[in-house]
Amino acid sequence: MRARILVAVCVLALGAVAPTFANAASTDADADRLSAQLDQLNADPSLGNLALGEQARAREAVTALRDAGRRERPHYLFMAEQRVILAQAAAQAAADQNVLDQLNREHDHIMLEASQAEAAAARAELAQQRLQYQAAVEQARMLQQQGAAYSQQAQQAQAEAEQARKLAAAQARAAALARKEANLAEAATRALRGNSSSSGSSNSAGGGSARMHLSDSSFSAGGSELSASRAVRLEKFAKNHAGQSIRIVPRAAAGMRVLAGRRAVAVRDALVAGGANPADLHIRAVASGGKGASVDVETSD
Repeated sequence: MRARILVAVCVLALGAVAPTFANAASTDADADRLSAQLDQLNADPSLGNLALGEQARAREAVTALRDAGRRERPHYLFMAEQRVILAQAAAQAAADQNVLDQLNREHDHIMLEASQAEAAAARAELAQQRLQYQAAVEQARMLQQQGAAYSQQAQQAQAEAEQARKLAAAQARAAALARKEANLAEAATRALRGNSSSSGSSNSAGGGSARMHLSDSSFSAGGSELSASRAVRLEKFAKNHAGQSIRIVPRAAAGMRVLAGRRAVAVRDALVAGGANPADLHIRAVASGGKGASVDVETSD
């Protein structure tokens, strides 16, 4: 009987003490859970060093939860949980703010570089436009100078052409007068000599040999144009010796061989104009000697 009573008392005692042990175990589990969350937050490399004040207050709230009595436990548990949540949120907000600040700094740096690049591009474009303007001004100046030079050359060419036309007209009149005088002289000679010609002269008609010397003064100065009187004499020479072989021998001093050759060609053209057969005309090589550039015209039987 006594044993049963003892067992019953023990059971009642254990029943009274068990809720206290359960309450203590539950309090320690909540405190451990919240403490583990704080430890995890502190160990996070990106969040552990942020919101340190909130983390410290959260640990104080967990410590107060461990020391709280049965009646005060729900209040301290709520406060500890809220402190832990607040510490986590504050650390995350601080991390987000740091990221935002970094992004703002990078954005400012990018905008600064873009502004500098834009300013450099504007300076480069301005320099290019300045060079293009200078090139356009220089080209306009060159074109203006060329236009003035062309205008001056055109005026000079026009004046030279007018002078050449007047000179050609004067030479034509002189040649016509010389030809007229020669015809009159020839008519007078024939009247006096009964239309007979002397042999051995440069103007003899018919067979036999004849020679005509055209000195440097028979041509224009430095040129190959025959004087009017010499052109008339060559015309008569061609008529008087038609059908005969005529040699044209240019002679030149040093440095005037080209001019002598040109004058020989002019003599040939004058003989052809006088009626000579081009096949009977033979221009020989330029011979050295003499003064200036002269031409000899010779016939042979």
